[in-house]
Amino acid sequence: MSFDQIRGQEKAIAILRHALRNGRLAHAYLFIGPEGVGKRLTALTLFKAMNCKAPPEPAESCETCPSCVKVNTSNHADWILLEPEGETLKIDQVREMQRRIRFRPMEGGRRACILDPADSLNDAASNALLKTLEEPPQETHLFLITSRPHKLLPTILSRCQWVKFRPLPPGEIARILEGTRGLEADKARYYASLAGGSVGQAVALSDRVDFQKRLDWLQIFSQLAGKSSEEIFETCERLAKEGEEIEDLLNLWKIWVRDLVVLQVEGEEGKERLVNQDLLPAAQRDAARFSCERLEEIFGLISEIQKSLAFNANKQLALETLMLGIRRETAGGKTARV
Repeated sequence: MSFDQIRGQEKAIAILRHALRNGRLAHAYLFIGPEGVGKRLTALTLFKAMNCKAPPEPAESCETCPSCVKVNTSNHADWILLEPEGETLKIDQVREMQRRIRFRPMEGGRRACILDPADSLNDAASNALLKTLEEPPQETHLFLITSRPHKLLPTILSRCQWVKFRPLPPGEIARILEGTRGLEADKARYYASLAGGSVGQAVALSDRVDFQKRLDWLQIFSQLAGKSSEEIFETCERLAKEGEEIEDLLNLWKIWVRDLVVLQVEGEEGKERLVNQDLLPAAQRDAARFSCERLEEIFGLISEIQKSLAFNANKQLALETLMLGIRRETAGGKTARV
């Protein structure tokens, strides 16, 4: 993969390519930005360009020389990747990296050490890393990748050159999903809207959240006003058996309520801001049934149930409480509370 194929990070890539062309690469970089926006991929592509034997132009890679082939097949001896063992990056991992970088790069070019995520360094590992940042070996570049720079020691932050990666616009993510995952436009746009600017998150959502199940869950929400208590209890019993998906259902309902508020406040002008744009007629019907005050009450109810489930509340009872509460708010329609 070349730099041109990394989408949405033109500013970050321009900074790095300029430094490489002018022989001014920093010994340590801090790549900051949301997860899943291309930070590690950029480090890998830069490492490949550093070591390319026949670059088609400065700060690019040919993809065919022995060095590029080794990078593309994850077989390059001078690419050192540190990832957490369990929850943290440990001091033994940092010390092993330090042992390896005492010697010259094995392939005769430049070496890259990637810590991803760097904010998972424990205290001992962070202090050990400082020595390397203070006395970096020749021809070695460190890339600390993080979405939470505040978790790193100030002394580490001050010894790195920062490069910021931006969240990707939903439209860009949707195009990536259509091209790489073969998703239909409506599905790609939906997952992109939920992803918070992260391609990685969008891909994970497309694997986890079934598109048809989303329609079923939203239908349950929309039909609660006409359900008897017995029907609600039966629905809650069925959903409780799908325990691993309840959090997805609740998040989906919160997003739906958010869309209804957007339509309430902005009307026709808010259509482009909806997450569920493909369900506009249904959203308009639901929005017409509520006041903003009642939608805020429903949003709060869902949030409270999420908190209780985080403390291992009984799933079925929590869902029953929620659905009965939503039915009560739905029955109130657009009538504001006194």
